[in-house]
Amino acid sequence: MPKRTKIVCTIGPSSETRTVLEKLAKAGMNVARLNFSHGSYANHRLLIKNIREVSRRLKEPIAIMQDLQGPRIRVGKLPKSGINLERGEKVVLLPENKINYQLLSVSTDKILPIQYENLFKEIKVGSRVFVNDGLFELKVREVKKPLSLMVCEVIRGGTIFSFRGINVPGAKISASAMTKKDREDLKFGLKEGIDWVALSFVKDGRDVLNLKKLIKKYQPKSLVKVVAKIERSEAVENFDGILKVVDGIMVARGDLGIELPPQQIPLIQKKIIEKCLVAAKPVIVATQMLESMMVNPRPTRAEVSDIANAVIDHTDAVMLSGETATGNFPVEAVEIMAQTIEKVEISPYDDLSKVVHNHYDSIAFAVADSLYHLVQQLKIKAIIGVTDSGHTARMISRFRPETKILIMTKNETVQRQLCLTWGVTPRLVKVSSNLNELIKEALDLVKKEKICIKGDQVIIATAHPVGTPGSMNLVKVAEIN
Repeated sequence: MPKRTKIVCTIGPSSETRTVLEKLAKAGMNVARLNFSHGSYANHRLLIKNIREVSRRLKEPIAIMQDLQGPRIRVGKLPKSGINLERGEKVVLLPENKINYQLLSVSTDKILPIQYENLFKEIKVGSRVFVNDGLFELKVREVKKPLSLMVCEVIRGGTIFSFRGINVPGAKISASAMTKKDREDLKFGLKEGIDWVALSFVKDGRDVLNLKKLIKKYQPKSLVKVVAKIERSEAVENFDGILKVVDGIMVARGDLGIELPPQQIPLIQKKIIEKCLVAAKPVIVATQMLESMMVNPRPTRAEVSDIANAVIDHTDAVMLSGETATGNFPVEAVEIMAQTIEKVEISPYDDLSKVVHNHYDSIAFAVADSLYHLVQQLKIKAIIGVTDSGHTARMISRFRPETKILIMTKNETVQRQLCLTWGVTPRLVKVSSNLNELIKEALDLVKKEKICIKGDQVIIATAHPVGTPGSMNLVKVAEIN
């Protein structure tokens, strides 16, 4: 059986051509992520065009996820040579709009410009400041609010260059999750037909709801779904509220591993995945999964184990960032990831525990659980579900049945969005409103997909009356003749 855990690939200079995109798709890419922290609109427009063309050529859906930059705190503009910080010396953090760059270029003072002008209001004496994914560490010794500056001691130094990210664990950053740039980027993405939008630096459910309001404002009939990136300590604290209103989750372990002690991240990852399973919402595990393959053709053993454990945790998807965007071996990275997924999924370690089988809040949940048990008892070759919104597919996928899941939908956007849901093969079909005709369409589909032979049994799951949104309540076991 082909892999059921989905792969999200970040597209960039190493993967933007149609030739490489097609190789990525054949290797196992299900979702293409466009990082709007980089690139021009012209470049992103070309990427979307190339991805859609590859999808049409291969006759397989590929979802497009727009990842908004969010209010990331960054180092401001520095000389090309950067600024070298020695352990124990003092450095002043100052909003870059308050710096005279002509003086800075000839000054011997160690001044580090930052792009977030309110940090001095939200930071405390004793706070730790991490720069460039935690490679450099400063400690705040004094905050001079009238001057908008922070005096820090260098704990772990080195050469810092322009625009590197800054993390301040424990600080309550007041900046909105949606910046002016993000709003303009969102307008662009909606116009170009994205399927998912990922919201960076989410603090609570209100951030998600604000984004959803903007989507409806900019494109009232939009079906675009929202992924919340969990990369702040506040997001972990407020996770239940976020999960309630969002459509999907990304465990963004890069920033999260700086905001919180790294030894906590594996358990946070497991807990988030478990809660997403119960809620039947897709979850992505991201960051540094095959980091060494940026420069090496083979992964480390630890990286392969990381992928395997995410699959065993029952994540819906795993993600590659720089590995496919700027790395030297983008196709090989996807191939390794897909091969690891397939190997783990046929093992007994991938079997779902009882965690989701006792959480019912609708008839559809109970029906989906019954499908899981039918597959175990009757050796069902495939489940064919019918959906207008994707809800039925997520209900079925939630229980991780050990069989093929084919989902029929008449909506092309929903088809692509389901590329993020575990185990689902979404197919665009002219779904009949007549039950008998729908059953015939379902049986014709499994024959066309060549996944069943005469005498095999399949399950058809749908709503009755046909077309009733979110109300899967009918199960039919049928034999292929």
